[in-house]
Amino acid sequence: MFKKVILIMVLFSLCLQPVLVFAQEYNPDEDLPKPTRFEKSLTKLGRGLSNIMFGWAEIPLTFDKKLKEGKPFGYLFGVVPVLGTARAVMRTGTGVFEAVTFPVTDKEVNFQPVLEPEFLF
Repeated sequence: MFKKVILIMVLFSLCLQPVLVFAQEYNPDEDLPKPTRFEKSLTKLGRGLSNIMFGWAEIPLTFDKKLKEGKPFGYLFGVVPVLGTARAVMRTGTGVFEAVTFPVTDKEVNFQPVLEPEFLF
């Protein structure tokens, strides 16, 4: 009797197994909502404000990057300040551009970052 009950339970569990194995497929391109034009516009504004506030950080970041590349002492103290300052001016100017133009961008264009990396920190 006990063997029959166990056999019935095993057969029953084997019959239920295909029903319980279904899994949901996850595709982020389809499952995540697309950002709206308003969200893209606010991201552009935030990126612009971030670039305005932290544009100066390009100078020490450039120095650190070139130091880690193993550049010589003369290069680090002669060329890197000029490179860092140029990048800082460029990033700050780009931040001003993005902060001013965030509400008047085209629907398909101008939401992509102008500089890489998009945010310094």
